[in-house]
Amino acid sequence: RRQAVHWIARGTYPPPAPRHAACEHRTQRQGPTVPSPTSMSSVRAATSPASAAAAAARSAALTRRVAGGSRGAHGRRAPRTATGAVASADASVDVAKVEDAWIAGSLERCASGAGVEALRSDAIASLARARVPNSRVEDYRFTDLAPLIISKPVAADPAAAADVDVATWTLAAADATRVVLVDGAYSPERSDVTGAGKAGVVVSTVSLGASSEVIGKVSAARPGGAGVFAEMNAATASDAVVIDVPAGKAPSSPIHIVQLSTSASTKDGEMSSSAPRVAVHVGEGASVSIVEEFAAAGGVLADGAYWHNGVCELVLEKGAKVTHTMVQAQTRAAVHTRATYLTQAEESEYKLAEINVGGKLGRHDLGVTQLGPRTNTELACFNLAGEGQCLDLHSKVTLDHEEGTTDQVHKCIVSAASGRGVFDGNVQVNRLAQRTDAGQISRNLLLVPKATVNVKPNLQIVADDVVCTHGCTVSDLEEEGLFYLQSRGLSPATARSLLVAGFGLEIVSKVAHDDLKGRVGSLVRASLDRDDVVLVA
Repeated sequence: RRQAVHWIARGTYPPPAPRHAACEHRTQRQGPTVPSPTSMSSVRAATSPASAAAAAARSAALTRRVAGGSRGAHGRRAPRTATGAVASADASVDVAKVEDAWIAGSLERCASGAGVEALRSDAIASLARARVPNSRVEDYRFTDLAPLIISKPVAADPAAAADVDVATWTLAAADATRVVLVDGAYSPERSDVTGAGKAGVVVSTVSLGASSEVIGKVSAARPGGAGVFAEMNAATASDAVVIDVPAGKAPSSPIHIVQLSTSASTKDGEMSSSAPRVAVHVGEGASVSIVEEFAAAGGVLADGAYWHNGVCELVLEKGAKVTHTMVQAQTRAAVHTRATYLTQAEESEYKLAEINVGGKLGRHDLGVTQLGPRTNTELACFNLAGEGQCLDLHSKVTLDHEEGTTDQVHKCIVSAASGRGVFDGNVQVNRLAQRTDAGQISRNLLLVPKATVNVKPNLQIVADDVVCTHGCTVSDLEEEGLFYLQSRGLSPATARSLLVAGFGLEIVSKVAHDDLKGRVGSLVRASLDRDDVVLVA
């Protein structure tokens, strides 16, 4: 290619015939019309105007091919020659422009409130260099973002939130604190923070003047290199809820965070979007139970489409204890992306129970960093992917200190041929994390042929005095288990139903509150019913 550019610059294209014997043989096989080196100048001199025009066209075409680069055997563009005309012909630049335009258009259409402008400016600076992930990016290799990328995210209509009723999402616990966000905006008239105030817990928002000290602690713990969607949340969030549990406080009732989404018109490919953001600071020796529920607001159709793009940041000080429950029950046409970032000081304890049953696309990026010795992290997740659903959990746990423990259990049921489950779990045990005990297991149940699950448990161990295990299983219901139950007089349908229910019960049983546990059971049953998987009463 470089030689071709040289020939074009000198005006000597077409080039002289090859001089090596083998090349001459190949040239001769092209036919007698190929001129010899000695006759090249005479051929050029005798060329007609039409032939000269054709040669010029061929020369221009070669210039474009050389400037743009050529594709190799694997479809990758080869390095381009450093000439002044290179940039405009590169196809990958056009792709980048399309992706950047989607991000820019989304930022422009989804207005941000003034309460988080500092957060917004940093996010936009990061997004200026970002690209929308695709299947060539390892973290999104099995996650199809098409339901989101083909749409035009727009800010949710504030008028749609006027008639939202939150009576369905309650907890029976006395003095339970309820924090309600509708389309990402804090709704004080639907919230009840009286119980939190009695227990000494402060619930506020950035726009209402939340403690700058607490915000500073959460910001200082924020990880670098957040994903594109987390940065888009920071750039488009209208506000942020800030929850501060002071040192030594231990409220007896949970803090219940209800995040509801409305579905706006989808004309011209538009999709209503929201960017809720929650920051939680738990002081030294404090303990708290947090429940998050994600759902469509009442009145939203079962096929209502919208984009929920949330972020939750938690900072646990020394000796703090947090029990965290997440229940995601969006519509099957919704897109649900969520990022959870957690930092734990020494001797702190964090227990997560997560249930995901909704969303056409559901993606949770979970990052945990242990910042002190004798820190405990327990992560439990149950995903139920039905027809047309893709539910994805990407997690990373980093251990940097001695005697840390982490235990992760991931379970997934895929109940339809078009469903997909994805799990990518990374546990990183660094050199100073001696005497660490880390366990990770992923169990996946495929109920129908052609159901798909992609699993990648991963341990990265640098320390040499550790106890670490990981593994995964992917299977249908075991014939031995079915036979055993049927031998006890149960019908095949009942036996199958019991095994399916028991598979997810390990995670569902970790849900801390009985009324919420009952609501989760109903959600799981309804989701399986849609895919003709019937559970016995």
